Amino acid sequence: MLALGDRWKTQVIGGEITWGWGSLRLKNLEGLEGCLADEPTRKLVIEQVRNLHCNHLGGVTWADFANEEFLQHADQVQKAMGYRYVLDWAKYPARIDNGKNWKLEFSLVNTGSSPFYYSWPLEVSLLDPQSHRKVWSSIVDEDITQWMPGENWSVEQEKYLQAPQKYVISDEFKFNNVPDGEYILALAVLDPAGNRPSLRFANTNYLEGGHTALGYVGVDTPVANPQIPEEEFDDIYADSTLRYILSKDEKKPKVIFDTDLGNDIDDVLALQMIINYDKANLIDLSAVTISKCNPHSISFVDGFLRYNGYHDMPLGYAYNGVNPEDHMYLLPTLAAEYQGKKLLNPVQDINSGVEEGYVQIRKQLAQADDNSVVLVAVGPLTNIARLLQSGPDKISPLNGIDLVRQKVRSVSIMSGNMAQETPEWNVVQDLEASKVVYGKCPVSLIVSGFEVGGKILYPHQSILNDFGNPAASPLCIAYQHYMEMPYDRQCWDLTSVYDAFDADRSIYKRSERGTIHIDEQGVSRFVAHPDGLHQYLIVDDADVQRAVRGLVRVVTMK
Repeated sequence: MLALGDRWKTQVIGGEITWGWGSLRLKNLEGLEGCLADEPTRKLVIEQVRNLHCNHLGGVTWADFANEEFLQHADQVQKAMGYRYVLDWAKYPARIDNGKNWKLEFSLVNTGSSPFYYSWPLEVSLLDPQSHRKVWSSIVDEDITQWMPGENWSVEQEKYLQAPQKYVISDEFKFNNVPDGEYILALAVLDPAGNRPSLRFANTNYLEGGHTALGYVGVDTPVANPQIPEEEFDDIYADSTLRYILSKDEKKPKVIFDTDLGNDIDDVLALQMIINYDKANLIDLSAVTISKCNPHSISFVDGFLRYNGYHDMPLGYAYNGVNPEDHMYLLPTLAAEYQGKKLLNPVQDINSGVEEGYVQIRKQLAQADDNSVVLVAVGPLTNIARLLQSGPDKISPLNGIDLVRQKVRSVSIMSGNMAQETPEWNVVQDLEASKVVYGKCPVSLIVSGFEVGGKILYPHQSILNDFGNPAASPLCIAYQHYMEMPYDRQCWDLTSVYDAFDADRSIYKRSERGTIHIDEQGVSRFVAHPDGLHQYLIVDDADVQRAVRGLVRVVTMK
């Protein structure tokens, strides 16, 4: 093995793990799994990684990542490779006052074999202790490319003879107008393309989304206990929030959102999620259809979309459908003003010729590419059932079932109760429609049952703190009119939206495949079989808080 001098300090070095030629071929090792299972060979790989200061290796894509023994061996190699920044200690005041300078000092060591080659900004922030949303942040004066590992690897001692330096970073900060209270002090390394936390420290005090928590601090108030309990941290390996959209031309799902907005407040939060996914270039929102038969729902949806910058969104409406009641928040929010001006200014209403819901869906499907559409329905299934029961017409020569089969990738619905044999509200409101959809939908049907969203509560603190002035936010006004504040509301509809486009499978697990049957009382029963088109979501109690934070992140886009 030839020495490469100091090139590794400024340039990427990589290679490939091989087992079918050279001296390794004589061992008759079976693939990468066998290569790493053989202890002398595994130590040889680690030695080469350490001496060459590799930060990446190829030849692993065909490995069996379901093999637990392989994962253990691969983990040893991975911990040797590339950068591995471990925070050792941190010093900071337990109380920080607005308008006064304060000092942060911390130490770290690079236990890997290479530096990080890009001078990405290191951020210190204050996070809300419940939602983990940033309330203040600043950039630390530090060049992370200079955090070097050790050198001169010893095989016998399994360590660098020239030990890695312990770096001590120190900087001063000052903030103003941070509300009094207790916060989490955290560090993160940001990717300048989007300024999102994108480099992870190798510490267990990790918060989903890429923040490493240092402890609690009080702003203009003493902190009760600076230590964060271990159970409050998240599993770094299970975090799937790090992702990128590589191109604006990347194929995105065409989305039709069907809602009974006007009943529960979760529809408003779910609509905001859909809007935010579209603004983030993750989906192509093509139409919103309304399954609640109340004309004010049309006005609210159109006004809310326009408030968010969507002025020409195609709408559909379930004429002669279910749920004609006004309920609590439609009219007060439509009438709400801020500084003498109405917040919602709808153009489309019951008299403007809004399409029948299923007709609008047929139009969107007819224009779509094959297998490109995701239907998300979070209310009674009136519009979806009418779609499936529709026949050929001037829009498409295909009947509803064949049109869905050709154009729709999947259907996500909030419906049923898979934990108990009890009728669920969305199902029984239009029972016949539910039977049609469960019985005739020809593509994958993903169900978020009552039991999932029922235990995931949207925090009222987010309504009060995450939308600027709540008096100027239609979402906050609607939320406050739905029930007397403060209250945390179940996230039934939000879970279907999140699962369709952003699901972390370590939180939102899916059942095996099968068929869900709806009886005459509206009870949902699941029968497993491998050819079934139905699956339902499962969220363990231990993952509820992570689920809450994920939903808040999307609703607020913070």
